[in-house]
Amino acid sequence: MMKLGVNTVDLFSGDHLILNALPELDDLALVQHVQRLRGELGVDLVELPANMLVVCPHLFTERTIQALGEYQQSSGVGYTVHLPFRGLDLSSLAQPVWEASIAAYREIITRLEAELQVEHYVLHLTESMIKQVEGKAHLDWELREKLFEVMYARAESGLEKILETAPKDKVLVENIKSGWKEPFALARKLGLGVCCDFGHLLLEGADPRVVVEQNRDLIREFHFHGVVERQLDNGRTALQDHQAVDRGVFALEEALELLLADSFSGVLMIEVGRWEAAEASVRAVKAYLNKRINN
Repeated sequence: MMKLGVNTVDLFSGDHLILNALPELDDLALVQHVQRLRGELGVDLVELPANMLVVCPHLFTERTIQALGEYQQSSGVGYTVHLPFRGLDLSSLAQPVWEASIAAYREIITRLEAELQVEHYVLHLTESMIKQVEGKAHLDWELREKLFEVMYARAESGLEKILETAPKDKVLVENIKSGWKEPFALARKLGLGVCCDFGHLLLEGADPRVVVEQNRDLIREFHFHGVVERQLDNGRTALQDHQAVDRGVFALEEALELLLADSFSGVLMIEVGRWEAAEASVRAVKAYLNKRINN
């Protein structure tokens, strides 16, 4: 049976750097936010932001983890973990960064596994490295492609080291805005599942219908958010993701029919920026599910 989840929102969304500028927060603030999400939205799971363990560890301490565990025991809430994507990078060609990233991912997973029941650990194969390569406009296409190959080989080697200690059935590779083909291919090669980010597919310009059907056997979790078209000051338009799921360029009902086909029994994780978007998204998905049951 499919499980419905939501990410942490408002101050606890994004890359979490801003939390360092808010001295009024303590290491139980995240726990209180998780309790509100579960209590008011009635979701099965909450996605925990492990970025905080890297960029603001004073707000995600051992006390935080213990409190999250106690709340899980008392409420039955499930957890997924979005592994850090700020500061760490498995594809980095800088040896100290690469080694530190592997060590950090291994330590975080081991630490959380000891005290929480975690459904999935979602991982980006690359972050700052791919942005650096994409920004090298002076390189010709062939050289850039070779650099991408080196970068993903680096990520593969790092991921294999993580899997020496991490539970293989829980680690999922996610597609980011730069493309789905390389991460999904690597997941298939290593026998891993994937977290298919629906909004990222739209930003990439991929056809979600084709990608999902071709990779349905790999997909254990969907990140689901609306993508809207924004008007820029210069008159051009651009797509913006992580909006409420009932807004956007792809119809909600068509999206859910695609994602939940074949009795999908994994996680549908709503991943938005604001509380209002989370509330509207959960309401919209539940309405669709109720309609499907009644029909």
